[in-house]
Amino acid sequence: MRICIISEGCYPYVVGGVSGWVHSMIQTFPKQEFILLSVIASREQSGRFAYKLPENVKEVHEVYLQDSDWGSVNKQHKSRLMPQEYHSLRSLMLDQNVEWSVLFDYFRNNNVSINQLLMGEDFYHAAEDCYNLQYPDIVFSDFLWTMRSMYLPLFLALSMEVPKADIYHAVSTGYAGIIGSMGKYFHNGQLIISEHGIYTREREEELIKAEWVQRTYKKIWIRQFKKMSKVAYETADVVTGLYKHASELQEELGCPKEKLLITPNGIPKAKRWAKPPTALFGSTRTRRRLTNSSSIGETWMTRMSSSA
Repeated sequence: MRICIISEGCYPYVVGGVSGWVHSMIQTFPKQEFILLSVIASREQSGRFAYKLPENVKEVHEVYLQDSDWGSVNKQHKSRLMPQEYHSLRSLMLDQNVEWSVLFDYFRNNNVSINQLLMGEDFYHAAEDCYNLQYPDIVFSDFLWTMRSMYLPLFLALSMEVPKADIYHAVSTGYAGIIGSMGKYFHNGQLIISEHGIYTREREEELIKAEWVQRTYKKIWIRQFKKMSKVAYETADVVTGLYKHASELQEELGCPKEKLLITPNGIPKAKRWAKPPTALFGSTRTRRRLTNSSSIGETWMTRMSSSA
């Protein structure tokens, strides 16, 4: 089994917390082949691992959200988007029935220059429509540059060439969830999302506390994170949380209820089961969707749950 672990800002660069959980999980399954797909801030962090990687980690891929190479002259870009591509970009900005599959294909098939895209006519006109329809009371130039800075990391994530795997296991939504959704779309793998904290709520709390961000722009950023979480929840086969309220928040943010599972941490050894109870896997419908024509996803969830 080939499992791609997708993380943002943690393993293997930071010790403890989610990183410790990921490292322990990989060590628990030495016969499984793991790929790490790590979302980090910049190339300066590249290869600075805080952990010695287990032998069953076969590949490490990095995505840089503040990449200094985003305007590379080595990439080509069509002068204008096709109508369907433009419609998808505009619907993304307006948060109206986003056609993520069109965006996935566009970034994969066109060797996109993000610099030219962000500074081009199509992005400008889509941002202008968004401004006129939703935010006409703020300064347009400030809005436009905010949109460019907001979509830069998302476009960098969308430009990632996702490795082929049987299972994509994202340990959050956000950019990791977007990449996991791409993995499932392009390679027909199964997607599991395991949230230790609710990513969207954590980003929302940070933005609310940020005194340097104006109130309207806080709303714009929060809305962006909600869009990203929603597509990850809708694409995933299974979404896990640590407790009931976490699952309620995930459902509130757009996760279909039938996909939700609670996998609590801290189970005493005395209470470990020889075979994990059915409750950990939710309804029969959830198990069928996870497995489809194979038992890969259920096998991984069973092993992961029984090792808790």
